[in-house]
Formats: sequence, structure tokens, C-alpha cells
Amino acid sequence: MKRRFNILSDPRFRLVYGNICRFREGFKPKKLRLNREQFTLLPDIKKKTPVYPGMLLAEHPSLEKGDLHAPVYGVISDINVRSIFIDVLPDDKVDASAFPEVERVELLDSDLRGEDLVLAVKKLGVNTRSLGQRTKTLVVNGLNPEPNITWAEDMLVEYVDEIKAGIELMRRFGRAEEIILAVPKGGEVKVDGVRIVEVEPEYPNSISELLIKQITKKENPEGWAAVGIHNVWSLGRVALTGLPLMETVITVSVDEHRANYLVANGSIVGDLIEYTNVTLKNGDTILRGGPLRGESLDQLDRSITKGTQGFFVVRKGTIPPMEGDSICVNCGACMLVCPTRIDPRMLSRYAEFNKYGMSRKENFHLCVDCGLCSYVCIARRPVLQYIRLAVSKLRQEEAMAKLTPIVPVSKD
Repeated sequence: MKRRFNILSDPRFRLVYGNICRFREGFKPKKLRLNREQFTLLPDIKKKTPVYPGMLLAEHPSLEKGDLHAPVYGVISDINVRSIFIDVLPDDKVDASAFPEVERVELLDSDLRGEDLVLAVKKLGVNTRSLGQRTKTLVVNGLNPEPNITWAEDMLVEYVDEIKAGIELMRRFGRAEEIILAVPKGGEVKVDGVRIVEVEPEYPNSISELLIKQITKKENPEGWAAVGIHNVWSLGRVALTGLPLMETVITVSVDEHRANYLVANGSIVGDLIEYTNVTLKNGDTILRGGPLRGESLDQLDRSITKGTQGFFVVRKGTIPPMEGDSICVNCGACMLVCPTRIDPRMLSRYAEFNKYGMSRKENFHLCVDCGLCSYVCIARRPVLQYIRLAVSKLRQEEAMAKLTPIVPVSKD
């Protein structure tokens, strides 16, 4: 049984690919859909408002959430409670002189430090939650997050200046005593002034908790945290350009072919798939994310956000479909591959039958969301999705328990 499910030696779980190159540019979206949930629109932002790259559209009340900027020249076509829709102007219709020039913010040359710097970064559209963690040692995770997502290798070689700039700003935040960079073992990554540690590039070592365990040889050591290199690249890009964050980098993977694209925030998934010359057939599935942790899309008009890592196309018939009502056969495969040694078998059962409270005794909080349990399930049960449901429900219960109860006012 152990030999049957020893997937860590499977070459498909290696996280290095060797095809190092610059990100592909040139994709011009026709329409954008920017997420504005919990953002406050600026007073003059409404339908038919012309926009330009770097224009501030909305602000977020949290210091951890970057403000929202327009990434293109265009016109706002609609606004609802969830999104801002922008019709992108063709290049031959753009008169850049008709728009104000965005003032560059030279963060690296400024005297900003600590919370003042965090605020400045947030105003430039960068999410600071993971970048500014208060900890003794902060690890920059330089591994590709999942199989078939490949941008981390490019960042470590072709975008070293962005990574160095991002780490420098994180140091100036003053929230971590030390920042180190974890890279794939056997590579030749060099970043001046940054301590580098090598980690075996095998999934699930790229998950933060397991990455830290690989480095420290301890489980959940105190004073350690991790941040993805994708976030550090975004911060470094803002530092070097002086402009708001308007793009993200994603991998598009299909039929064992994969490439990394620099894409405007808010671009429509269907437009990008069309640009990459990927032909979708009836029955194909598109995952937002990777093959193990990604979520299937039900529509191609979904937008690409700053946190999108990639899109993985699963051809019809290549993987047996999951059946939500299939019965667990107690083979134990999910327990054998679980890196935190919990019992996904029972956790999924409790969630399936709405017994969320029972998940507490199975240490549900130790799940690192790696997806290996679903991958090896021979009954094709959506084990990870059941566990995610249980975790969500239990966190909602915990949040409600912390609320102060409303006490009726006495009539006396």
C-alpha cells in the first residue's frame, strides 16, 4: 500500500522545469472586470468615466489590502456592488496627452520606514498582509506553488532585481528580524545580500508550513512565517517602476505545454485563453490555480485578480470525474499521503453529513490544503472540497462565538 501511494517520487510532482525565460507580454484585453467588494469608490468614479493606467479608482479600509487602480486606457461601462467594468480603448484610439501623467513614487530612494512605508505600498495597490508579517524569521518561498505552475523559476533568474527590491522594502517594514530566500535545491540562484537556503523541489514542500519544516526540521516552530515569491515580485515591481501595481503573472498550462504571461489585473479568463491559442472542447475543465489545489471555473467571463497564480486545462477523459456521492472504501490512501498525519477520510465524512463539530477531534486546523488526499482517492471523492467546507463552517462558528451578544434593554 505504501509503495502504491508513494507519489513523492513521481516526476509529475517535481517543481522545476528548466525553461527559464522572460514573461510573455503583448496580451491586450478587450474588457476588464475589477473586483471592488469592500472597496470605497472615489466620488468621481461612475459609468462613462474615462480611465488611464495608474488612475486610482477605489480605496480599501484595511492596511493589508492594496487600493484599486485602472491598468489600461478605457471607459467605465458599468459598476455594481462587486465589480467595475472597463471597456478597453484600442491603441489607435488612445491619446495619452489627454490624460494626466501618473506621479511616480520612488520608494527605494525615500526615507519611509515602518508603518509609513506599509501605507505607501498599500496605496500603490499591493496587498501587504503576507509581506508584512510580524515574526522573527520570514521565508520568501521561491518554489513554484504547484506542479505545472512555473513562474517562480523565471522570477529567481530573470527578475532578480524585482526580488531584491521587494526584499529590501520588506526589511524596511521592520516587522521581521530576518528575511531569507528558499530556492529549489540544485539550482544556481544568487541574490546579493540575501541568505539563501535550498529545499528539495518536490510537492508539497512548496506549501508554507511544510517549507518551514524542511528548513528548520521542526513542525510549526515559533517565530517563523513564509510569503510567496509572487507577492515579493509584485512589491519589487512597484518599487522599481514607481507606479501602482497593475499587472500580475500567471501560468497557462494545457496538454503538457505551459507558459507565463504578464496580464493586466481584471482581464477576462476567456480572452486570455483565446490569446494563448488554446482550443477548448466540450467537456474540458479549466482550473483557476494548479491541478491539486485549483478550483474549476463554471464560466469564462471570470476575471483575473492579483492573487491568481495560473490556469490549468484538464482535457475531457484524462482524469476520472469526481463523484460527490461516491462512498469511501476505507483504503487509507489519503491518510498515508497526508503530510500532517490527520485523517482526511473521517473529515470528509463529517462534512458530507453536516457533522462539522465532529471535525474538531480530528484536528481539522492542521490541514494545509495540499490536495493530495483528493489526488489519491480511488473512490474519486472530493475530499479536499469536503474539508474546505468543514473548515469554512467551523471558522464561521468561531467568529460568531467571539461576537458580543446583544442584551435587550430593560423597559425599567
